[in-house]
Amino acid sequence: MSTKSLRPFAPLALAALVSNAFADNPDLTLYVTLDAAIAHIDHALNFDPYHPVANNPNVTHGYDAATGMLNGAMSATKWGVKGSDDLGGGWKAIFLLESGFNLPSGNTSNAAQGLANNKSTGPNMSADSAISGQFFSRGAFAGFSSNTWGTLTVGRQQSFFLDNIAIFDPILGSQAFSPMGFSGSYGGGGYTDDSRVDNSLKYRLAVGDFDLGALYKFGGVAGAFSAQSAWEANVVYAAGPLAIQWGYESFWDGFSVNNNTGNGTVKVTAADTQAYMISAKYSWRAATFRAGWEKEKFQNPANPTYDLQMTSIYNIPIAPPVNVNPFPGQQKTLNDYWLGIQYQFTPAISVLTGAWHVVQNDYSCANPATSSGCSGALNYYSIVGDYALSKRTDVYLGVMDSRVSGGPANAVLNAPPNPSENSNVLYALGLRLRI
Repeated sequence: MSTKSLRPFAPLALAALVSNAFADNPDLTLYVTLDAAIAHIDHALNFDPYHPVANNPNVTHGYDAATGMLNGAMSATKWGVKGSDDLGGGWKAIFLLESGFNLPSGNTSNAAQGLANNKSTGPNMSADSAISGQFFSRGAFAGFSSNTWGTLTVGRQQSFFLDNIAIFDPILGSQAFSPMGFSGSYGGGGYTDDSRVDNSLKYRLAVGDFDLGALYKFGGVAGAFSAQSAWEANVVYAAGPLAIQWGYESFWDGFSVNNNTGNGTVKVTAADTQAYMISAKYSWRAATFRAGWEKEKFQNPANPTYDLQMTSIYNIPIAPPVNVNPFPGQQKTLNDYWLGIQYQFTPAISVLTGAWHVVQNDYSCANPATSSGCSGALNYYSIVGDYALSKRTDVYLGVMDSRVSGGPANAVLNAPPNPSENSNVLYALGLRLRI
């Protein structure tokens, strides 16, 4: 039997090894989150069996209505194993391995495959994501932890911005009801592929009420130390009901992935990105208030010669050449502002509301009627009700409205059946189980 034919059984084999280890190591944990929802979207492409979340109203304005099943609407569907080994003296060795999959179809989540299979006009919805078919797409790292000296880990890890979104976003990073949850570009400081960082060192240290963090990504490109590298810094202050966060991210030669012609290849754009995030939350009685701002800046990559050498990404062939001149004039900037309230009516019933306003500058406006480089805005509004059946199981019902104007509208209104339609609404009823 070939190695390839054994791949479908690899998760079962790993689960068996983990189960056998429980008896000897109480610090080893196998965990699963299952989340699926029935959704109706006023304007949508077909639901895709590979994408981590399947559909979102931001990317399909103007098409026909569709009803289907969303994967991971409130929380990403995933399974993982994590553990630690007590080294003595307050030190531990730690690790985490985490994979994402599509609950409605059973497929491994693979956004890049969806992009390769479809055009920007379908037939299925497709969008870029860092979750693109890797065996441990959501995380794979190991390291050391100390109560005094902090935690240092190495491998594939979440960016600090993505960590922050789960805490400070109004809908807690929901993939269906929050633009910051659906589009990893906010967690990646500009490009969604940077929301999970390969080849990285991540350090966190608690000092009183402060949590300090730093991350460095090694580019690994011969002849150019800075090519495809990155660094991040993050500070969180938390005391009592108040938490405040500040963060910075900078990526050299980051990549975004887009549709080609649906023939099994993808287009890739390279750029240098910088981003700042400031956010806060405050709890008062049964209410929690969340607010924040993120600024993203994009410019042509610093090492185009090395970027042009790429021939594939996520094991998908690239339609050459890589675009290394996406911003020939003024750099692109996005400013994202958000505000939300979560109210706990009873121990089992909560309601979350959120509003997001994203402003784009005029960085390349050849034609205001058609150019995506013109100034404009994206606006989102959501409300979600959640009922906890137990500590681990809940049901939810939510609505998200999205509206676009100017350049962002030109980007999503890619000659669909009704190009004048600039608003969209998603409704979803779902079940979530976390063990």
